[in-house]
Amino acid sequence: MAWAYQQSGPYAQGHKGAKGKWSKGANGKSFPGEKKVLPVTVSYLTAGEPVDVFHRYCQDPNGYFMAQTGASGLLHPSIGKTDAWTTAVVNEHWDAQYYNPQDYNTWVQIRWTHPTWYNRRGHRLDVKNPSMVTQRVMPEQIRQRGKPSEAQQQPRLSLLHVRWGGQQPVNPVTEGAGGWGKIGSTPSDNYINSWEDSVFRALGPNYEVVSVFFQNSEELSKLCPPLLKTLLRGEHVGALYFMWPIAFQDGHETPAYVQREKQLDMMVQMEAAGIPTRFPHQSHLYKVFASKEWTSQMCLHPLLNVPLTTMVARQAIVTDPASAASDAMRALNNLAEARHSWNAQLAQPPKAKRVVKGVAKLGWSWEAMDVTAWKNKEELEMALCELSEQPGNLCDQIFVQEWLDFDVEMRHFIVEANYDDPQTWKPKQIVYTVFKSKEDNSFRNFDRYDRLGCLGKCFQNDDAALADAERQAEALIARWIQWLQAQSHQLPVVVRMDIVAKRIGPGKAVVHTGELTELGACFLGWAKGPQVVFPAMLRSCFKDRPTEDVQMELW
Repeated sequence: MAWAYQQSGPYAQGHKGAKGKWSKGANGKSFPGEKKVLPVTVSYLTAGEPVDVFHRYCQDPNGYFMAQTGASGLLHPSIGKTDAWTTAVVNEHWDAQYYNPQDYNTWVQIRWTHPTWYNRRGHRLDVKNPSMVTQRVMPEQIRQRGKPSEAQQQPRLSLLHVRWGGQQPVNPVTEGAGGWGKIGSTPSDNYINSWEDSVFRALGPNYEVVSVFFQNSEELSKLCPPLLKTLLRGEHVGALYFMWPIAFQDGHETPAYVQREKQLDMMVQMEAAGIPTRFPHQSHLYKVFASKEWTSQMCLHPLLNVPLTTMVARQAIVTDPASAASDAMRALNNLAEARHSWNAQLAQPPKAKRVVKGVAKLGWSWEAMDVTAWKNKEELEMALCELSEQPGNLCDQIFVQEWLDFDVEMRHFIVEANYDDPQTWKPKQIVYTVFKSKEDNSFRNFDRYDRLGCLGKCFQNDDAALADAERQAEALIARWIQWLQAQSHQLPVVVRMDIVAKRIGPGKAVVHTGELTELGACFLGWAKGPQVVFPAMLRSCFKDRPTEDVQMELW
């Protein structure tokens, strides 16, 4: 693979290697059944002939990119073109009749002539040494100089990728039921390489990627969006941010986790400069998802079935954690009474149940890292203290929720919902999960099932009850899509809605909203997820001209 989760390639200490042996595509492999994307347009090349070559970052095992100046590659955040047309010279005669895509030795041997190459760690490629800039490249990515080709045309799409460039690589977390699978976690090279490969296979060499490699939160503030905009030459422009915003200072040594304020400020400035966000969401909508504040704002709405939630001010926890815990439990019970009153007025079953246990959690947190269960005031007090006293924590409040008993959590992937077509509101995939262990009152591990497995393991083989849960979940999802229209004039391209369900009797179930999750959420073993989501992401990059026919030949 082009990048691996290990100290090799551009991450190796003091690495100053050559361009290396190119791969065919993402992670160094072709996809099963992959179609040939591009025709071979050259039939014969002679040694010394100048050519245009489409450079692809995910093919380069040592991760070098084209920098305009030494400073832009040497100093962080480093900036350069990672996918784009550039120049080269043919090293040896080449004849198309002997070309075999599966045989690397039959590819065209070229010598790159762009003068300045760096990797993400700031190491410069020695272009004076021919062996350092000599590679074999697939002829599909080569055009003869002087002949009309894509190399002389304006790119259809310019993408700005803001991604991790620190010393330690992002762990793709590919293993386990809760792992991200082969595609990897969203800030990882696995994920980005696969995304870029899907763009290439959809558009061919008619796009460009300008990448920004950062190594801490402060570097996000050093970017100048109006100047970056001038680097993007495409007919369409979009920015993708491969990082996770958190409410912590730097110093945690977790790659690609950044201070939320730094990321949001950067996104707002990019959007103001005319670089629209295409991943994960436009800044204001991303804040809705990542902050989780919708849970407290919507928990009394009778049709959205959100667990009762209150926000406990950090200052209260610091001043008197015991009183903060007592007041939080009192607040939840006040909310329970309010919900009882609202239900009575709406002629719904007026159940008022005392809240005696629940969970405490942080917003701006990922992968269930900061969720702690509690069963009494003392445990809640401890949870509030432990969550708020983590090193570098900048949170201003902690969510405290009532406990929900449920048998299964149904993860619904909604892709390209069209408000005018309710059929598009239906999930493209449902993954059924159950937490199987709580370590120190925290949620870490879960089992994953398809519908048949869920029926037997979670719903006592009561198909009618599971169907009832699914019908209710579908109605709940419809209400959330309507609610999302108030949060943004454009519905999100992808959203994962997690609905928890409990069987309450033969043929009967009850459901609640568990989580609204942004584009970039874990696929949870959905093997075809990237094949569905990546094309949707790419289509969103052409939203500024919705009538344009964008042909997608992905996967």
